[in-house]
Amino acid sequence: MHMEKISDNLTLHNGVKIPGLGFGVWQISPMHTAKYVKTAIKAGYRNIDTAEGYMNEKGVGEGVRQAMEEYGLKREEIFVSTKLWNDNRGYDRAMKAFEVSLKKLGLEYLDLYLIHWPAVSRWHDDWREINRSTWKAFEELYRDGRIKAIGVSNFLAHHVQALTEDSDIKPMVNQIEYHPGFGQVKSAEYCQANGIAEE
Repeated sequence: MHMEKISDNLTLHNGVKIPGLGFGVWQISPMHTAKYVKTAIKAGYRNIDTAEGYMNEKGVGEGVRQAMEEYGLKREEIFVSTKLWNDNRGYDRAMKAFEVSLKKLGLEYLDLYLIHWPAVSRWHDDWREINRSTWKAFEELYRDGRIKAIGVSNFLAHHVQALTEDSDIKPMVNQIEYHPGFGQVKSAEYCQANGIAEE
């Protein structure tokens, strides 16, 4: 029986490739982030994931730069993603927050930028408009070449569907928790059916 070789990259609908093995820095102290990121890159990780809400973007950038210098890597060899925190939803706030994150990271561009959590009907009557307005900023930054790929995180199927219907560019990624103990089946099925990668 012929078997295809499993790729260690995930290819998004815009052609961008994400290294399959990622190093997340949630709950890593800002004091230690640079050291751990540099160590992870030395060990072979090329996908580094942080978020504004983790409060360690600066350390991620430092670790990436140290690894590039010490191991002779180019920026395009390291995939860096971060996420927009809830307080910065909406077009204007998202645009400003992106600049702050990029400055903290000390990078010229982001590989992937995600909306960390959707605005939801439980807290916002205008949840759909909030998500649409935030996404408009993401689309603009993507078109300007400042981000290689844009996506969402923790979006349920109906959030992704609404955003897709309200957007010019559909999300390329929905980063969700997905494992045998917590299978978000509806979200996964919607994404798979619509060419949105689950990370």
